[in-house]
Amino acid sequence: TTVGRGQLEKGSKMRIVIAAWAARMPNGARNAKNFTKWPELVAMLNAEGHEVIQVAGQNEERVEGVAMFLQGFPLEKLEEVLRDCDTWISVDSWMPHFCATMRLKTGIVIWSQSDPRIWGYKHNINLHKPEFLREYQYSHWFDVSYNEDAFVGPEAVMDALHGRLALAASSS
Repeated sequence: TTVGRGQLEKGSKMRIVIAAWAARMPNGARNAKNFTKWPELVAMLNAEGHEVIQVAGQNEERVEGVAMFLQGFPLEKLEEVLRDCDTWISVDSWMPHFCATMRLKTGIVIWSQSDPRIWGYKHNINLHKPEFLREYQYSHWFDVSYNEDAFVGPEAVMDALHGRLALAASSS
């Protein structure tokens, strides 16, 4: 069964919201923040029985395997969806900032070349490879080359999720 609002237990089936993509680059370049292993990650989440809901802006692609694809929702509706989920997983994009601003639950952020110590929130689980952080953190993204190696793998995301479950189970 799916548990409700923060009542996670080991072995629980969760409702997980994902925000898969960062904004399109004005110059048409591939956004260096976009994690390409979403289909593998969603398959792993589905294999454990979790319900995966993708929230997306206009023109964003649906990730294969998601149970629901919510595209172009107004912010008030997104807030409701995020309040009703058990956790969320996002790339370095709008969702971590939205959840922090609206004081919603914490989640898991998949970083590429941005430094989560600068751009992230300590209350989230921030997954990154420090050796791939870009030198100039305050410069724009237009000229940053995409690097698949800069991302953790889907297994690391699952490990973080399982760690979150274990922590929730031990504190209840």
